[in-house]
Amino acid sequence: MDQPNLSPLHELHLTNSAKFIEFAGWNMPFSYSGTIKEHNYVRNDVGYFDVSHMGRLKIDNDSIDSLSSLICSDIKNLKHGKALYSIFTNENGCALDDVIFWKFPNYILLICNAINTEKIITHLTNTNIKFEDITKQTALVAVQGPNAIEKLGSILSIPESFSCLENDIYTYARTGYTGEDGLEIMVNIKNLENLLNLLSNIQPCGLGSRDTLRLEASLPLYGFELSEDITPVEAGLKWTITNDENYLGSKKITEQLKNSDHKVLKKFIIDSRNIARTGTKVTSKALSGIVTSGNYSPILKKSIGFVLLESMPDTDLLEFEIRGNLVEGKIIKKRFLK
Repeated sequence: MDQPNLSPLHELHLTNSAKFIEFAGWNMPFSYSGTIKEHNYVRNDVGYFDVSHMGRLKIDNDSIDSLSSLICSDIKNLKHGKALYSIFTNENGCALDDVIFWKFPNYILLICNAINTEKIITHLTNTNIKFEDITKQTALVAVQGPNAIEKLGSILSIPESFSCLENDIYTYARTGYTGEDGLEIMVNIKNLENLLNLLSNIQPCGLGSRDTLRLEASLPLYGFELSEDITPVEAGLKWTITNDENYLGSKKITEQLKNSDHKVLKKFIIDSRNIARTGTKVTSKALSGIVTSGNYSPILKKSIGFVLLESMPDTDLLEFEIRGNLVEGKIIKKRFLK
């Protein structure tokens, strides 16, 4: 059996008494002081996450036309120094992966989900896109929270939201996956000491709180709200569809944009401590569905999550089958947190 990959920050995690989980072939911190404590560090102050397990591919700018033919967003007209959230789609318009691009004058940095790195590498290779896999040459962290920018501003020039910068040591963007402000920062492992110094007075947080934070922020997780069976339209991500040219799966996506004959992802709240977890069966009148992600919100003090219904419901009322009981909940149209 293959040994899991270790982050360049693994020794730091051991020093901080991390509890580890194996995820997508990597041994990564799940928590340090506890998921709820770490959740609150990020909501109320600042915390950092090691996300070095995510794939990092440096794409040649000469390949931008080919790259554009694989994603649903307009990367061609994206200005240098800007970041872009987008989705690689297959021939059926479903999601191969949801990713972030950082566009620089000489290259595009693609950050993909760890579980999909090899799939995206194969996809790019089959399309003759020129790239370099720098995942294991670099470390990547996300520093997030209302005080993140103040904490980092004495060390780094701060870009605007969804913008990216680089210097001799750091490559970074004002992006994240928590609903809070902050920076995602990459360094070459030869500059690891600089990164360790930058993180020295910031609380470490694990993948457990990263999941509860992204759920509160109404953000999807690949393999749950997005998959090779779910399109960006079905996942409620129409705003990502800005590529006006033909791309893989664009015919199916255009059809779905014109009608409502497709699955629909909705956010829900249960006004109790009953948690509707992934896989929980749901009904909305005659419609059936399933919870894709569900957990308890430490901030809202309620159960929240996403449900995938077979078509658009005509009511906001839902019934969840939880431990043999039917529990009422409701669909909400706004984000869980502002």
